[in-house]
Amino acid sequence: MKRKGLVLWIPGYKVMDELICDEAFYKNSGDGITFSGGECMKQSLFLKEILVQCREKEIHCTVDTAGFVDWENFETVSGLVDLYLYDLKSMDNRMHKKFTGVSNERILENLKKLSRNGENIIIRIPVIASFNDSVEDMTAIASFLSELGSCYPVELLGYHNLAEGKYQGLWKDSKVFFRDQPGMS
Repeated sequence: MKRKGLVLWIPGYKVMDELICDEAFYKNSGDGITFSGGECMKQSLFLKEILVQCREKEIHCTVDTAGFVDWENFETVSGLVDLYLYDLKSMDNRMHKKFTGVSNERILENLKKLSRNGENIIIRIPVIASFNDSVEDMTAIASFLSELGSCYPVELLGYHNLAEGKYQGLWKDSKVFFRDQPGMS
């Protein structure tokens, strides 16, 4: 392990040493490991190193992704991921750019490619007032998903601002756009 600034670099085998401590739980419960982030797919080579070891141990692996990475990152881990939890926020590219800072084109294209490759996917939609909660927004998402050619489970997730404290802890400005969500206090 080496330190670089505030970041601690840990080799894949050390991560696997930690993960393997719960191997009996994974096997007895039928559960496994979920890789998330940030965006774990941005570290696809490192992720692949761990996924290969998990595959050897027959541990189920889930990747939680927003899909905003180069397709090559998905190719890097191809055949090693049992399930993708794929975030889909908006079909409206203008709104997506306005509130996330990036286009949704790469995200949608990567989802199409994963579907064509027959990957196991659960679509996760954070439902956010005044962003994607209208009948029109949900209809557009449903229309897109129906064109994928496979029927995927969809999870509608209530919006929360739990990351705001993390940003404050990192001395960064929080870019929370939706402060007045129903049910939030």
